[in-house]
Amino acid sequence: MGRRISDSDPSGKKPCAFCRTMRVVVIFAVMVVMLMFYADKLHWLEDIDFTSLFGYLVVVFFFTVLGYRVWDEYGRPKQSLEDLEAKRVQREQQFDELDALEAERAVVEHSELQLSEEPQGEADHGGHESELSPQPEQLDLLGFSTQKKPD
Repeated sequence: MGRRISDSDPSGKKPCAFCRTMRVVVIFAVMVVMLMFYADKLHWLEDIDFTSLFGYLVVVFFFTVLGYRVWDEYGRPKQSLEDLEAKRVQREQQFDELDALEAERAVVEHSELQLSEEPQGEADHGGHESELSPQPEQLDLLGFSTQKKPD
């Protein structure tokens, strides 16, 4: 099974479930506040000029990004090309090890399925082809793995 972009941590750790859940909660909380403001349920927000606030936030964000880019380009200590290449090779080796382990596990599961199958006729063999192929991991809406229900 291929990796998702969010799972590309070289140590093989999965993203934090609590952090993912909190992101969803914060997104919904912001949306509820926006809807309540739109329905005139939040009278304490009447005195805030959101157009000016948004403009100021854009200016602050611009200067924050600009400052970071300047620091990143001129202030941060530079790494040599040899160090960067060594880190890249190390990451590739870690991913190769993970891929090899995943391939070994798939071969073991495939051989276990073949050994556990009872010998059947040639006519029945065609229908079992799809059972031997490994099933992808089933994920729910938030990206958490779920147990596949038996048919």
